[in-house]
Amino acid sequence: MANLAGELPLQVIVDGRTRPSHSRYAWSGGRLVLTIATVLPELGLAFEPISTYTWNHDTDTIATHLTLGQGRAGEIDGCRHPRHELNPAELARACAYDHASRLIGDRHPVRVELDEHTFSELERVE
Repeated sequence: MANLAGELPLQVIVDGRTRPSHSRYAWSGGRLVLTIATVLPELGLAFEPISTYTWNHDTDTIATHLTLGQGRAGEIDGCRHPRHELNPAELARACAYDHASRLIGDRHPVRVELDEHTFSELERVE
């Protein structure tokens, strides 16, 4: 499979209002690596989490999250997940939900909505 990238429609609601956001995904290494990036560009809320999920049939999934934001220091963290709970090839939805959880912060009440349209292109990778 060739590398593939596209838009990932996430609706981000902050303080009860839908806010401008741009989310993209990129597959590489076949179905072994999935990266999802979301940008909230609004002044005062500017925030960007970038999540990368790497796995193989013989390994757990390693999730790496880079978080950048206005008025905060950049952060990076990684964690290991059992491959049957989180892996990009078989559980791309779980990766999208995991990424969306990174948008939910402590500064403002945030809700992220994902629907079937969100997953249609993400899951078409074969």
